[in-house]
Amino acid sequence: MKQDDINDRLERAERELYFLRQEHHQVLHSASYRLAKLLVNAKRSPRKLIRLPVDACLLFRELRHRKKPPTADSSIYRQLQTAWQDLASQARVEDSPVVFLFSGTTFIQGTRGNRPIRQTQALLRQGAKVLFSYHRSRFDDPLPEYEADGLVQMPQDVTLQLLQEIASVDLGGCSRLFIVSYPYPGIEKHVELFRRQGWTVIYDCRDDWEEFAKVGMARWFDARVERALVRQCDRTICVSAPLVTKMNGLAPESIVELVPNAVEADFLPVDFQRVPVSPPVVGYFGHLSDAWFDWEAFIRIAEGCPQFRFEVIGHSAPVGLALPSNVQLLGPKPWDELYHYAAAWTVAIIPFRMGRLADGVDPIKIYEYLSFGLPVVSFLMPQIKDYPYTTTVDSVEAFCAALVAACVVEVDEQVLAQFIADNTWEKRAQQLLGFMGA
Repeated sequence: MKQDDINDRLERAERELYFLRQEHHQVLHSASYRLAKLLVNAKRSPRKLIRLPVDACLLFRELRHRKKPPTADSSIYRQLQTAWQDLASQARVEDSPVVFLFSGTTFIQGTRGNRPIRQTQALLRQGAKVLFSYHRSRFDDPLPEYEADGLVQMPQDVTLQLLQEIASVDLGGCSRLFIVSYPYPGIEKHVELFRRQGWTVIYDCRDDWEEFAKVGMARWFDARVERALVRQCDRTICVSAPLVTKMNGLAPESIVELVPNAVEADFLPVDFQRVPVSPPVVGYFGHLSDAWFDWEAFIRIAEGCPQFRFEVIGHSAPVGLALPSNVQLLGPKPWDELYHYAAAWTVAIIPFRMGRLADGVDPIKIYEYLSFGLPVVSFLMPQIKDYPYTTTVDSVEAFCAALVAACVVEVDEQVLAQFIADNTWEKRAQQLLGFMGA
C-alpha cells in the first residue's frame, strides 16, 4: 500500500475518532443518560437509593443551569473574547481582510459541508481572517477541536453577547465584511452598528426560510426580520433566481443579486477516472430526510426502472423503508470517499420533493455530480434547469424516461470543465471579498 493511501486512512480514522469522542461526550452528559445512571445505581445500592431524591435535585439544578449561556465572567467567554482579539491583532499586522460569518450552522469540522462552511474554507484559502459563528444546541457543548490558521469559531450564544465588541474591535485599515447567513431574530438590530464601524454587511439568502418554517424546520423565522435585513444590508446575495425575485419583492430599492453555490477547484482526486459499470448504476448522495427527499416518488422510480441499480448514500433516512430489490441504501460516507462510488455510476439524481421549498434551492451536490462527469436527472428545481447535462422533470414517468435517455448521453468533458471553472468556491470567495467597500 502506498504511503499516501496509508496517510489518508490514518487521517480518516483520526477524524472518525474525533466525531466518536464528540458523540460519547454528548451521551455521557445527556440528561437521559445521567438520570438513568442515577436510577440504576439506586437499584443496586440501598445507600444510593436513600440519596436518590438529593442526587436527582442536584441533577435537575445542573440541567437548568445548562440552559443559560456562559456569562462574561466565565472561562469560555473570556477564552473566545481573547481569541477574537488575537485574530484582530493578527489581521492588523498582516493587513488581511476580516470576515465575520454569522452562519446558523454547525461548526467547521475539517470536512466539506454546507454553504457557510465552504465559503469560510475558501475565504481562508484567499488569505482572509474569519470569525465563524456557529449554532450549538446546548450551552455546555465543548468548543470544536478543529483549528485552522486565521480562523476563530465561536458558538452563537457567545457571539450574540459579543456583537458590540466584534463590531468595534480595532482592525486598523483592514477591510471588513459581515455576512448574515440566516435571518435570526435580533441580528437585524445590529446591522447599522456594524456599518457605522466600517463593515460591509451582506445578507446571504441561502434558503427559503419561510418555506422551511412551514414544515417545522425553522421555527424561529420571522418575515419582518428578513425584510429588515434586505432593506438595511449593503446588499443581499441569493443562492437561486427564485430567491432573487422574492428578496427584490421585499425591498425593491435594495441591491439583490444571484450568487449560486459552487464546488472546490480541487474537489476531484488528480487520478479520478469514471468507469461506469453494467448494468447501469444510478446514484445519489446527501440528506435523506423525507422533508426533502421524496421517498414515495423515488421508490416508484426504482420500481419503474428495474434495469438499473440504485445506490443511495446519506443519513437521516426514515425508519422502516420498504425498498425495491434494485435499491441499496449505503448509509453515510465520508465526502472524500464519494468518488469511489461515483466512478461506477452512469447517472446521478436529485429526487427532492417539488414545491416552493425546492424552488429556492441550488443544491451543492449538483456541482459535485457534474465534477464527476455525471449527467443529472432531477425533479423540478428552477435554478438548475439550464445547467449542463441536467434534466429536470415534473413526474415519475418523465423521471424514468429521462434516466433512460441520460444513460446514452455522451458528455463533453470540456463543457463540464468550463462550467466547473466558472463555479468554484474560490471564485465565490473572491466575489465576496470584492464586495468590501463596494
